[in-house]
Amino acid sequence: MARIPYIARMELAIAILVTSLVVCGLTFIGLKGVSSTSSAITPLASIREPAAAESGQEEGTPTPIRAMASVQPSSSPSPTVNLAFQPSPTLSVARTPTPISVVVSTQKRSYVFYQGPMTYVRRDVFAPLALSSFPKPTSNNGRGLHWFPTTRQSRAVIERFIPELPAMRIRWVVILQGMNDWDMVANDYLVDQLNAAGIMPVMRLVGEVGDMDYRRLGWIVARYRERGVRYFQVFNEPNAESEWSAPAPHTPERFALYWVQAAEVVAANGGLPGFSPMSPRIDNSDLAFFSAALAELARLGRYDLINLLWISIHNYGGMSADGFFRYRQYDAGARKQFGRSLPVMITEGGMETATGTAPVIAAMYGFIEREREPYLLAFAPWLIGNKVGGGHDPLWEEAAWFVGTLDRVEPRAVVDQAKSR
Repeated sequence: MARIPYIARMELAIAILVTSLVVCGLTFIGLKGVSSTSSAITPLASIREPAAAESGQEEGTPTPIRAMASVQPSSSPSPTVNLAFQPSPTLSVARTPTPISVVVSTQKRSYVFYQGPMTYVRRDVFAPLALSSFPKPTSNNGRGLHWFPTTRQSRAVIERFIPELPAMRIRWVVILQGMNDWDMVANDYLVDQLNAAGIMPVMRLVGEVGDMDYRRLGWIVARYRERGVRYFQVFNEPNAESEWSAPAPHTPERFALYWVQAAEVVAANGGLPGFSPMSPRIDNSDLAFFSAALAELARLGRYDLINLLWISIHNYGGMSADGFFRYRQYDAGARKQFGRSLPVMITEGGMETATGTAPVIAAMYGFIEREREPYLLAFAPWLIGNKVGGGHDPLWEEAAWFVGTLDRVEPRAVVDQAKSR
């Protein structure tokens, strides 16, 4: 074996010494941490819920639901919104009701999340808002109609069909609100025109049951809440497999969890979350799914949302217990779970076709106008129009009340029956 020269041995020893010192230094720094302000990232501060004694709030009193906004200047043209949800305390330790807490941070100065009046609800017990607290249109008669099956319509379509609504004495209209980029502000003009006509818009949020872009949802709800929209239907017919994007199993319990996440965002931004309508089933499995989902909300202790929600219902069929009056079976399910009725709104109904609806629509509207129960807010059957308003799915054409072209609109017989007294 060749011997290492003296100088080489010295250089090797120095290198080993330097390496040892560097390793020791890095170990020390790793244990103590590095203090630096040049690249520090400060997370959103969590909200500390005050105890009753600290906040001056009497135990057992309701607390508000509202969004808390922090706005920072930026030249960025598009909004970036971060939502951080506080975990809710369990019922066993929740002595004082606490609000849904949503921390909102946006980099767009021109838009601030909803900062209007707070809605006070209990979160520790079942104490729903009084029916009188749910907004209604002026001269409310409960008569409604579902708008076009598209998430946007041209101004020409809106201006052509808005005047048809007062002629049928319609006071509620259900509209679709998409979640895509091109849908974000698509309903501005429609909502403004409905408000100007004294008609209450009900916004049906389009999306399958599953994970949702909650930042985008919050932006939409806040925007339209400030334009006067109060009612937001969350998801649609969760007892139908086709309405899910989340993987199986598609149980009532899993649906309740997804609904809670979206409903929190709706409530925090000033909206009233609608409990999803079921797809009616001959075997009454829709009623079983509905009851199980309500029971799961109660098991989770989500009275903060239960006390705000309204129930959306689809009641296709004639003037029978399993048709038009099916909403009473849903009310019975709510009363069995909670001991009293919750607000109900029929957001789809009638017969399968406009021709089939014509003979019964006068009786349906007549009942809604003069005989409906106090908990029944409105009846909005399916469907004002399809192709004539820009719809492309031929499946809905037979249900359309108006057909033809925009230059030559043709009302079907159901329209004349709806206008009759």
